[in-house]
Amino acid sequence: MQNARNRIQIDEEYAHALGLAAYCFATCEWNAAWSAERLQPGYIGTIEPLRKTAGSIANDLANLVNAIGDPALKAICLPPTLEFNRLVQQRNALLYGKPGSAPNGDQRLFRNGQAWTTLAINTFSDDVAACSILLNEMVQGHLGTP
Repeated sequence: MQNARNRIQIDEEYAHALGLAAYCFATCEWNAAWSAERLQPGYIGTIEPLRKTAGSIANDLANLVNAIGDPALKAICLPPTLEFNRLVQQRNALLYGKPGSAPNGDQRLFRNGQAWTTLAINTFSDDVAACSILLNEMVQGHLGTP
Protein backbone atom coordinates (compact mmCIF):
# COMPACT_ATOMS: atom_id res chain seq x y z
CA MET A 1 0.00 0.00 0.00
CA GLN A 2 1.43 3.35 -1.03
CA ASN A 3 2.48 5.54 1.93
CA ALA A 4 1.87 2.74 4.46
CA ARG A 5 5.19 3.72 6.05
CA ASN A 6 3.55 6.95 7.19
CA ARG A 7 1.36 4.98 9.60
CA ILE A 8 4.43 4.13 11.69
CA GLN A 9 4.50 6.67 14.50
CA ILE A 10 8.14 7.68 14.84
CA ASP A 11 9.49 11.19 15.18
CA GLU A 12 11.60 12.60 12.36
CA GLU A 13 14.71 13.20 14.50
CA TYR A 14 14.76 9.58 15.66
CA ALA A 15 14.12 8.24 12.15
CA HIS A 16 16.90 10.45 10.78
CA ALA A 17 19.32 9.24 13.47
CA LEU A 18 18.50 5.59 12.64
CA GLY A 19 18.97 6.13 8.93
CA LEU A 20 22.25 7.94 9.38
CA ALA A 21 23.50 5.22 11.73
CA ALA A 22 22.68 2.54 9.16
CA TYR A 23 24.40 4.47 6.37
CA CYS A 24 27.48 5.27 8.48
CA PHE A 25 27.79 1.61 9.41
CA ALA A 26 27.48 0.45 5.79
CA THR A 27 30.32 2.81 4.85
CA CYS A 28 32.45 1.57 7.73
CA GLU A 29 31.75 -2.06 6.86
CA TRP A 30 32.96 -1.52 3.30
CA ASN A 31 36.07 0.26 4.54
CA ALA A 32 36.72 -2.86 6.64
CA ALA A 33 36.12 -5.07 3.60
CA TRP A 34 38.50 -3.01 1.46
CA SER A 35 41.09 -3.19 4.25
CA ALA A 36 40.80 -6.97 4.08
CA GLU A 37 41.11 -6.75 0.28
CA ARG A 38 44.42 -4.89 0.63
CA LEU A 39 45.72 -7.61 2.94
CA GLN A 40 44.32 -10.48 0.88
CA PRO A 41 43.72 -9.61 -2.77
CA GLY A 42 40.47 -11.13 -3.98
CA TYR A 43 38.76 -10.87 -0.60
CA ILE A 44 36.04 -8.51 -1.90
CA GLY A 45 34.95 -11.19 -4.36
CA THR A 46 34.19 -13.60 -1.51
CA ILE A 47 31.71 -11.42 0.36
CA GLU A 48 28.55 -11.87 -1.67
CA PRO A 49 29.04 -15.49 -2.82
CA LEU A 50 29.78 -16.59 0.75
CA ARG A 51 27.10 -14.27 2.20
CA LYS A 52 29.56 -12.80 4.67
CA THR A 53 28.02 -10.70 7.39
CA ALA A 54 29.61 -7.71 9.08
CA GLY A 55 30.65 -10.08 11.87
CA SER A 56 32.37 -12.37 9.38
CA ILE A 57 34.16 -9.43 7.80
CA ALA A 58 35.26 -8.21 11.25
CA ASN A 59 36.65 -11.64 12.14
CA ASP A 60 38.37 -12.03 8.78
CA LEU A 61 39.95 -8.59 9.07
CA ALA A 62 41.14 -9.33 12.61
CA ASN A 63 42.78 -12.56 11.43
CA LEU A 64 44.45 -10.77 8.52
CA VAL A 65 45.70 -7.92 10.70
CA ASN A 66 46.99 -10.33 13.33
CA ALA A 67 49.02 -12.03 10.58
CA ILE A 68 50.81 -8.79 9.60
CA GLY A 69 54.54 -9.30 10.12
CA ASP A 70 55.54 -5.64 10.38
CA PRO A 71 54.96 -4.61 14.03
CA ALA A 72 54.60 -0.90 13.17
CA LEU A 73 51.97 -1.57 10.51
CA LYS A 74 50.15 -4.01 12.77
CA ALA A 75 50.07 -1.37 15.54
CA ILE A 76 48.38 1.05 13.13
CA CYS A 77 45.85 -1.47 11.82
CA LEU A 78 44.86 -3.26 15.01
CA PRO A 79 42.96 -0.50 16.88
CA PRO A 80 40.43 0.29 14.12
CA THR A 81 40.07 -3.43 13.43
CA LEU A 82 39.19 -4.13 17.07
CA GLU A 83 36.89 -1.10 17.13
CA PHE A 84 35.05 -2.34 14.04
CA ASN A 85 34.47 -5.66 15.78
CA ARG A 86 33.00 -3.82 18.80
CA LEU A 87 30.83 -1.67 16.55
CA VAL A 88 29.41 -4.74 14.80
CA GLN A 89 28.04 -5.85 18.17
CA GLN A 90 26.61 -2.38 18.79
CA ARG A 91 25.06 -2.26 15.32
CA ASN A 92 23.41 -5.61 15.96
CA ALA A 93 22.05 -4.34 19.27
CA LEU A 94 20.60 -1.29 17.51
CA LEU A 95 19.28 -2.62 14.22
CA TYR A 96 18.08 -5.92 15.65
CA GLY A 97 16.44 -4.08 18.54
CA LYS A 98 12.84 -4.62 19.46
CA PRO A 99 10.40 -1.81 18.65
CA GLY A 100 8.27 -0.58 21.51
CA SER A 101 6.93 2.40 23.39
CA ALA A 102 9.03 4.40 25.81
CA PRO A 103 7.32 5.45 29.07
CA ASN A 104 6.38 8.80 27.47
CA GLY A 105 4.82 6.99 24.48
CA ASP A 106 7.63 7.66 21.99
CA GLN A 107 8.34 4.78 19.67
CA ARG A 108 11.88 3.48 20.15
CA LEU A 109 14.06 0.44 19.59
CA PHE A 110 14.97 -1.49 22.72
CA ARG A 111 17.79 -3.86 23.58
CA ASN A 112 17.69 -5.77 26.87
CA GLY A 113 14.93 -3.48 28.08
CA GLN A 114 16.90 -0.29 27.40
CA ALA A 115 15.63 2.20 24.84
CA TRP A 116 17.98 3.44 22.18
CA THR A 117 17.72 7.20 22.53
CA THR A 118 18.47 9.65 19.76
CA LEU A 119 21.59 10.69 21.68
CA ALA A 120 22.78 7.08 21.99
CA ILE A 121 22.20 6.48 18.27
CA ASN A 122 24.08 9.66 17.35
CA THR A 123 26.96 8.66 19.63
CA PHE A 124 27.06 5.28 17.90
CA SER A 125 27.11 7.02 14.50
CA ASP A 126 30.00 9.24 15.62
CA ASP A 127 31.95 6.18 16.80
CA VAL A 128 31.27 4.41 13.51
CA ALA A 129 32.32 7.42 11.45
CA ALA A 130 35.57 7.77 13.44
CA CYS A 131 36.35 4.07 12.89
CA SER A 132 35.45 4.36 9.22
CA ILE A 133 37.90 7.24 8.80
CA LEU A 134 40.72 5.14 10.30
CA LEU A 135 39.85 2.12 8.17
CA ASN A 136 39.78 4.31 5.08
CA GLU A 137 43.24 5.63 5.98
CA MET A 138 44.38 2.01 6.11
CA VAL A 139 42.92 1.37 2.66
CA GLN A 140 44.19 4.57 1.06
CA GLY A 141 47.60 4.72 2.64
CA HIS A 142 48.95 2.31 5.23
CA LEU A 143 48.10 -0.84 3.28
CA GLY A 144 49.30 0.45 -0.06
CA THR A 145 47.57 1.88 -3.06
CA PRO A 146 45.07 -0.09 -5.12
